[in-house]
Amino acid sequence: MLAYMLCSLLLCVGQTAHGYQDVELVPGQYYSASESQHAHKMIQRYMRYSTAATSFVDTSTGWTACGQACVSPDVHDVMLNLTWHVDAPLSDGLIAVHHRSQEIVVSWAGTHRYRALVADMSVFPQPYIPGASTHVHGGFLDAVRGVIDLVQHHVEHLMSDYPDYMVIFTGHSKGGAEAALGALDLVRRVDGLRDRVRVWTFGQPRVGNEQFAALYNQQLGARTYRVTSYADPVVAMPPRFLFDYCHHNTEVWLMNREGDIYVGRNNTGCNEDPHASSSVDFYDRSIQWHKDYLGLPPLDHATAMFSW
Repeated sequence: MLAYMLCSLLLCVGQTAHGYQDVELVPGQYYSASESQHAHKMIQRYMRYSTAATSFVDTSTGWTACGQACVSPDVHDVMLNLTWHVDAPLSDGLIAVHHRSQEIVVSWAGTHRYRALVADMSVFPQPYIPGASTHVHGGFLDAVRGVIDLVQHHVEHLMSDYPDYMVIFTGHSKGGAEAALGALDLVRRVDGLRDRVRVWTFGQPRVGNEQFAALYNQQLGARTYRVTSYADPVVAMPPRFLFDYCHHNTEVWLMNREGDIYVGRNNTGCNEDPHASSSVDFYDRSIQWHKDYLGLPPLDHATAMFSW
């Protein structure tokens, strides 16, 4: 009981599977780069999955087709289970299994198709739960709901095949928003998933209104690492005045290129921690920070051509 009470104060649930160990980060605390090495390794690992999804890795070409990110020693032996590339509503992503770290990873692609810009700009709210006051970004919701049944089918089978494996939802930018929505959808559908799920997002824009953030925090706030890079402008979008969108928990703010970390205090309502990324004035932000999460994605991804 004491261990449970202590862990509830941390952004962790301890070591939950033989190959996976949570990062123990306390909301409201600062960590130097030297104190954050385990967190850095996790951030870089899941950014590589995010890069793979945005590079449109496909089961026909194999995992290493995404270039530098996919041949890194920590992920070079990943096995693809499913890839999807859907035009309407637009969605790209992958499901992979990594036996060495005992993880099932669901990674959602960021904005790397021209038509994805349309989804990004479809900010008008849609009800997340019909008849309720929880509203979310319509473009992101359409992208998730178009493939969620397929994703659920594969995740359930893999959970059954590998009962000790954690299930990780991840994505960068637009992919981060869809990872959060997808994780929440499946936690509400799949028995036993909540205890095995973690969400790692990078440069994620705001997803929904205050009521949605409260629902997310109740279900997944303590199991989510919403990583933000120092002056990333995307994490400040859509602006708060537009449809009253706000962030959910839990923010992990990379304060500089060295990787010092501040963990945002848990939100209540739309009260985003003023000491985290929201402390940076919008006009001081640069898109270069959106492209740099501890050096990822790598240069061969950053220079890749967009596709339609």
